[in-house]
Amino acid sequence: MADNYFVIGEEEYLVDAKVQELIHRHGGEDEWSLESLSSWDEANEKLLDMPMFSQSRVFLIEYQDLLAGKPDLGRVEELLSCHENVLIIYTRGKVDKRSGLYKKLSKTARLIEVIPPKGSELIGWVLRRGMELGATKFDRNAADNLVYLAGTNLLVLDNELKKLINYNSEISVETVQTLAVRDIQTSIFTLVDYVVGGQLAKAQMATEDMLRTGAEVPYILFMLGRQYRLLFEFLFFRHQGHSSAQIQRQLPSMHPYAFQKLRTQATSLDMKQCAFSLESILDADYSFKTGRMQGAALLQVLLVKIAKK
Repeated sequence: MADNYFVIGEEEYLVDAKVQELIHRHGGEDEWSLESLSSWDEANEKLLDMPMFSQSRVFLIEYQDLLAGKPDLGRVEELLSCHENVLIIYTRGKVDKRSGLYKKLSKTARLIEVIPPKGSELIGWVLRRGMELGATKFDRNAADNLVYLAGTNLLVLDNELKKLINYNSEISVETVQTLAVRDIQTSIFTLVDYVVGGQLAKAQMATEDMLRTGAEVPYILFMLGRQYRLLFEFLFFRHQGHSSAQIQRQLPSMHPYAFQKLRTQATSLDMKQCAFSLESILDADYSFKTGRMQGAALLQVLLVKIAKK
Protein backbone atom coordinates (compact mmCIF):
# COMPACT_ATOMS: atom_id res chain seq x y z
CA MET A 1 0.00 0.00 0.00
CA ALA A 2 1.50 3.35 -1.03
CA ASP A 3 2.38 5.86 1.66
CA ASN A 4 2.95 9.32 0.24
CA TYR A 5 3.90 12.45 2.15
CA PHE A 6 4.32 16.01 0.93
CA VAL A 7 6.30 18.05 3.47
CA ILE A 8 6.53 21.78 2.84
CA GLY A 9 7.96 24.67 4.81
CA GLU A 10 10.34 27.60 4.61
CA GLU A 11 12.34 26.63 7.71
CA GLU A 12 14.97 24.03 6.81
CA TYR A 13 15.44 22.89 10.40
CA LEU A 14 11.74 22.00 10.79
CA VAL A 15 11.38 20.41 7.35
CA ASP A 16 14.41 18.20 7.93
CA ALA A 17 13.17 17.24 11.40
CA LYS A 18 9.80 16.21 10.00
CA VAL A 19 11.42 14.22 7.17
CA GLN A 20 13.67 12.43 9.71
CA GLU A 21 10.63 11.67 11.86
CA LEU A 22 8.86 10.07 8.87
CA ILE A 23 11.98 8.09 7.92
CA HIS A 24 12.21 6.75 11.48
CA ARG A 25 8.49 5.96 11.60
CA HIS A 26 8.75 3.81 8.48
CA GLY A 27 12.02 2.08 9.38
CA GLY A 28 14.17 3.81 6.79
CA GLU A 29 17.33 4.25 8.87
CA ASP A 30 19.61 1.72 7.13
CA GLU A 31 21.23 2.14 3.73
CA TRP A 32 19.15 -0.47 1.92
CA SER A 33 15.75 0.80 3.04
CA LEU A 34 16.36 4.50 2.28
CA GLU A 35 17.13 6.05 -1.09
CA SER A 36 17.20 9.58 -2.48
CA LEU A 37 15.73 10.20 -5.92
CA SER A 38 16.90 13.00 -8.18
CA SER A 39 14.26 13.24 -10.91
CA TRP A 40 10.74 12.38 -12.03
CA ASP A 41 12.09 9.73 -14.41
CA GLU A 42 14.07 8.07 -11.61
CA ALA A 43 11.02 8.13 -9.36
CA ASN A 44 9.03 6.28 -12.02
CA GLU A 45 11.78 3.71 -12.48
CA LYS A 46 12.63 3.02 -8.84
CA LEU A 47 9.17 3.14 -7.27
CA LEU A 48 7.64 0.72 -9.72
CA ASP A 49 10.64 -1.60 -10.11
CA MET A 50 10.28 -3.55 -6.87
CA PRO A 51 10.05 -7.37 -6.67
CA MET A 52 6.70 -8.65 -5.50
CA PHE A 53 6.49 -9.22 -1.74
CA SER A 54 9.78 -7.42 -1.10
CA GLN A 55 10.13 -5.17 1.94
CA SER A 56 8.84 -1.65 1.49
CA ARG A 57 11.49 1.05 1.09
CA VAL A 58 11.55 4.76 1.86
CA PHE A 59 12.23 7.11 -1.05
CA LEU A 60 13.00 10.82 -0.78
CA ILE A 61 12.69 13.41 -3.51
CA GLU A 62 12.74 17.20 -3.49
CA TYR A 63 9.64 18.90 -4.86
CA GLN A 64 11.81 21.07 -7.14
CA ASP A 65 13.28 17.95 -8.76
CA LEU A 66 9.79 16.65 -9.50
CA LEU A 67 8.71 20.03 -10.81
CA ALA A 68 11.73 20.24 -13.11
CA GLY A 69 10.65 17.01 -14.81
CA LYS A 70 7.33 18.59 -15.86
CA PRO A 71 5.42 15.36 -15.17
CA ASP A 72 2.00 14.68 -16.57
CA LEU A 73 -0.38 15.17 -13.65
CA GLY A 74 -2.33 12.06 -14.52
CA ARG A 75 0.89 10.02 -14.35
CA VAL A 76 1.69 11.59 -10.99
CA GLU A 77 -1.62 10.44 -9.53
CA GLU A 78 -1.19 7.00 -11.08
CA LEU A 79 2.32 6.58 -9.69
CA LEU A 80 1.40 7.70 -6.19
CA SER A 81 -1.53 5.30 -6.05
CA CYS A 82 0.10 2.12 -7.33
CA HIS A 83 3.58 1.83 -5.79
CA GLU A 84 4.05 -0.15 -2.57
CA ASN A 85 6.68 1.95 -0.85
CA VAL A 86 6.96 5.12 1.21
CA LEU A 87 7.53 8.29 -0.80
CA ILE A 88 8.46 11.53 0.97
CA ILE A 89 8.36 14.64 -1.22
CA TYR A 90 9.74 17.69 0.55
CA THR A 91 10.77 21.26 -0.03
CA ARG A 92 12.59 23.88 2.02
CA GLY A 93 11.25 27.12 0.65
CA LYS A 94 8.24 28.86 -0.77
CA VAL A 95 5.93 26.87 -3.01
CA ASP A 96 3.62 28.22 -5.69
CA LYS A 97 0.35 26.79 -4.44
CA ARG A 98 -1.32 27.72 -7.72
CA SER A 99 0.71 25.18 -9.71
CA GLY A 100 -0.94 22.03 -10.96
CA LEU A 101 1.70 19.80 -9.38
CA TYR A 102 1.21 21.34 -5.95
CA LYS A 103 -2.57 20.93 -6.19
CA LYS A 104 -2.22 17.32 -7.32
CA LEU A 105 0.25 16.39 -4.58
CA SER A 106 -1.71 18.16 -1.87
CA LYS A 107 -4.72 15.97 -2.77
CA THR A 108 -3.00 12.64 -3.46
CA ALA A 109 -0.36 12.73 -0.69
CA ARG A 110 -0.56 13.58 3.00
CA LEU A 111 0.24 17.28 3.07
CA ILE A 112 2.35 18.33 6.06
CA GLU A 113 3.05 22.05 6.27
CA VAL A 114 5.58 22.95 8.96
CA ILE A 115 5.19 26.53 10.15
CA PRO A 116 8.05 28.16 12.07
CA PRO A 117 7.33 29.78 15.43
CA LYS A 118 7.34 33.57 15.56
CA GLY A 119 7.38 36.25 18.25
CA SER A 120 6.76 34.90 21.74
CA GLU A 121 6.39 31.36 20.35
CA LEU A 122 9.92 31.58 18.95
CA ILE A 123 11.30 32.73 22.30
CA GLY A 124 9.50 29.80 23.89
CA TRP A 125 11.04 27.41 21.37
CA VAL A 126 14.53 28.76 22.11
CA LEU A 127 13.99 28.30 25.86
CA ARG A 128 12.70 24.73 25.46
CA ARG A 129 15.45 23.78 23.02
CA GLY A 130 18.08 25.21 25.34
CA MET A 131 16.81 23.11 28.24
CA GLU A 132 16.67 20.02 26.01
CA LEU A 133 20.32 20.57 25.09
CA GLY A 134 21.38 20.77 28.73
CA ALA A 135 21.02 24.37 29.87
CA THR A 136 20.70 24.49 33.67
CA LYS A 137 19.70 28.14 33.76
CA PHE A 138 18.18 30.10 30.89
CA ASP A 139 15.90 33.11 31.31
CA ARG A 140 13.64 34.79 28.80
CA ASN A 141 15.82 37.90 28.45
CA ALA A 142 18.79 35.76 27.37
CA ALA A 143 16.61 33.91 24.84
CA ASP A 144 15.27 37.22 23.52
CA ASN A 145 18.83 38.55 23.11
CA LEU A 146 19.88 35.43 21.24
CA VAL A 147 17.03 35.82 18.74
CA TYR A 148 17.88 39.50 18.33
CA LEU A 149 21.55 38.72 17.58
CA ALA A 150 21.26 35.47 15.63
CA GLY A 151 17.97 35.99 13.81
CA THR A 152 15.00 33.66 13.47
CA ASN A 153 16.54 30.76 11.51
CA LEU A 154 16.12 27.71 13.75
CA LEU A 155 19.22 25.91 12.49
CA VAL A 156 21.37 28.94 13.34
CA LEU A 157 19.69 29.28 16.74
CA ASP A 158 20.18 25.58 17.47
CA ASN A 159 23.87 25.82 16.59
CA GLU A 160 24.32 28.93 18.77
CA LEU A 161 22.58 27.26 21.71
CA LYS A 162 24.97 24.30 21.51
CA LYS A 163 27.95 26.66 21.48
CA LEU A 164 26.65 28.58 24.48
CA ILE A 165 25.91 25.45 26.52
CA ASN A 166 29.30 23.99 25.69
CA TYR A 167 30.81 27.14 27.19
CA ASN A 168 28.52 27.38 30.20
CA SER A 169 25.29 25.54 30.97
CA GLU A 170 23.95 28.70 32.63
CA ILE A 171 22.98 30.93 29.71
CA SER A 172 22.79 34.60 30.63
CA VAL A 173 22.38 37.82 28.66
CA GLU A 174 26.09 38.45 29.20
CA THR A 175 27.21 35.11 27.72
CA VAL A 176 24.84 35.52 24.78
CA GLN A 177 26.19 38.96 23.99
CA THR A 178 29.79 37.79 24.36
CA LEU A 179 29.67 34.54 22.40
CA ALA A 180 26.60 34.37 20.17
CA VAL A 181 27.01 34.73 16.41
CA ARG A 182 30.60 35.92 16.76
CA ASP A 183 31.89 36.16 13.19
CA ILE A 184 29.31 33.65 11.88
CA GLN A 185 28.76 35.25 8.48
CA THR A 186 32.36 36.45 8.24
CA SER A 187 33.56 32.86 8.68
CA ILE A 188 31.32 31.65 5.86
CA PHE A 189 32.41 34.51 3.58
CA THR A 190 36.05 33.61 4.26
CA LEU A 191 35.45 29.92 3.63
CA VAL A 192 33.65 30.56 0.32
CA ASP A 193 36.39 33.03 -0.71
CA TYR A 194 38.95 30.25 -0.30
CA VAL A 195 36.78 27.67 -2.07
CA VAL A 196 35.99 29.76 -5.16
CA GLY A 197 39.65 30.83 -5.27
CA GLY A 198 40.86 27.23 -5.32
CA GLN A 199 42.73 27.61 -2.03
CA LEU A 200 41.92 24.14 -0.70
CA ALA A 201 44.36 24.09 2.21
CA LYS A 202 43.09 27.43 3.53
CA ALA A 203 39.47 26.31 3.05
CA GLN A 204 40.15 23.17 5.09
CA MET A 205 41.83 25.19 7.85
CA ALA A 206 38.89 27.63 7.93
CA THR A 207 36.47 24.71 8.31
CA GLU A 208 38.54 23.22 11.14
CA ASP A 209 38.52 26.60 12.91
CA MET A 210 34.72 26.78 12.63
CA LEU A 211 34.35 23.29 14.07
CA ARG A 212 36.72 24.11 16.93
CA THR A 213 34.73 27.21 17.86
CA GLY A 214 31.46 25.28 18.08
CA ALA A 215 29.93 25.31 14.58
CA GLU A 216 28.43 21.91 13.73
CA VAL A 217 28.53 20.08 10.41
CA PRO A 218 24.80 20.57 9.53
CA TYR A 219 25.11 24.28 10.22
CA ILE A 220 28.22 24.67 8.03
CA LEU A 221 26.51 22.75 5.23
CA PHE A 222 23.40 24.90 5.58
CA MET A 223 25.39 28.14 5.41
CA LEU A 224 27.48 26.90 2.48
CA GLY A 225 24.33 25.83 0.65
CA ARG A 226 22.67 29.17 1.32
CA GLN A 227 25.65 31.11 -0.03
CA TYR A 228 25.92 28.95 -3.14
CA ARG A 229 22.19 29.27 -3.83
CA LEU A 230 22.61 33.05 -3.70
CA LEU A 231 25.65 32.79 -5.99
CA PHE A 232 23.66 30.71 -8.48
CA GLU A 233 20.82 33.24 -8.48
CA PHE A 234 23.30 36.08 -8.98
CA LEU A 235 24.95 34.28 -11.91
CA PHE A 236 21.57 33.43 -13.43
CA PHE A 237 20.37 37.03 -13.34
CA ARG A 238 23.72 38.26 -14.66
CA HIS A 239 23.45 35.77 -17.53
CA GLN A 240 20.03 37.29 -18.30
CA GLY A 241 21.72 40.68 -18.71
CA HIS A 242 20.65 42.27 -15.41
CA SER A 243 22.85 44.91 -13.82
CA SER A 244 24.22 44.53 -10.28
CA ALA A 245 21.67 47.05 -9.01
CA GLN A 246 18.82 45.11 -10.63
CA ILE A 247 20.11 41.84 -9.20
CA GLN A 248 20.38 43.30 -5.71
CA ARG A 249 16.71 44.29 -5.86
CA GLN A 250 15.67 40.77 -6.91
CA LEU A 251 17.68 38.86 -4.33
CA PRO A 252 16.53 38.49 -0.70
CA SER A 253 17.24 41.62 1.33
CA MET A 254 20.85 41.65 2.47
CA HIS A 255 23.38 44.07 3.87
CA PRO A 256 25.37 45.99 1.20
CA TYR A 257 28.58 44.37 2.47
CA ALA A 258 27.07 40.90 2.04
CA PHE A 259 25.97 41.72 -1.51
CA GLN A 260 29.42 43.09 -2.35
CA LYS A 261 31.00 39.83 -1.13
CA LEU A 262 28.51 37.87 -3.21
CA ARG A 263 29.31 39.87 -6.33
CA THR A 264 33.06 39.45 -5.80
CA GLN A 265 32.77 35.70 -5.29
CA ALA A 266 30.60 35.38 -8.41
CA THR A 267 33.42 36.74 -10.58
CA SER A 268 35.36 33.53 -9.89
CA LEU A 269 32.54 31.16 -10.86
CA ASP A 270 30.33 30.26 -13.78
CA MET A 271 26.85 28.75 -13.57
CA LYS A 272 28.06 25.22 -14.31
CA GLN A 273 30.67 25.28 -11.56
CA CYS A 274 28.19 26.81 -9.14
CA ALA A 275 25.52 24.20 -9.93
CA PHE A 276 28.05 21.39 -9.43
CA SER A 277 29.11 22.82 -6.07
CA LEU A 278 25.52 23.26 -4.93
CA GLU A 279 24.68 19.68 -5.91
CA SER A 280 27.79 18.44 -4.07
CA ILE A 281 26.74 20.34 -0.93
CA LEU A 282 23.25 18.81 -1.10
CA ASP A 283 24.79 15.33 -1.55
CA ALA A 284 27.00 15.90 1.49
CA ASP A 285 23.98 17.03 3.49
CA TYR A 286 22.14 13.85 2.48
CA SER A 287 25.16 11.72 3.42
CA PHE A 288 25.27 13.34 6.85
CA LYS A 289 21.55 12.93 7.51
CA THR A 290 21.59 9.26 6.46
CA GLY A 291 24.74 8.50 8.47
CA ARG A 292 26.87 7.51 5.49
CA MET A 293 29.57 9.98 6.47
CA GLN A 294 30.00 12.16 9.54
CA GLY A 295 32.14 14.85 11.08
CA ALA A 296 35.07 16.77 9.72
CA ALA A 297 35.87 14.05 7.17
CA LEU A 298 32.64 14.77 5.31
CA LEU A 299 33.51 18.46 5.03
CA GLN A 300 37.06 17.73 3.89
CA VAL A 301 35.81 15.43 1.11
CA LEU A 302 33.30 18.07 0.07
CA LEU A 303 35.93 20.81 -0.09
CA VAL A 304 38.17 18.66 -2.29
CA LYS A 305 35.26 18.32 -4.73
CA ILE A 306 34.19 21.95 -4.90
CA ALA A 307 37.38 23.98 -4.43
CA LYS A 308 37.88 25.60 -7.83
CA LYS A 309 41.14 24.51 -9.49
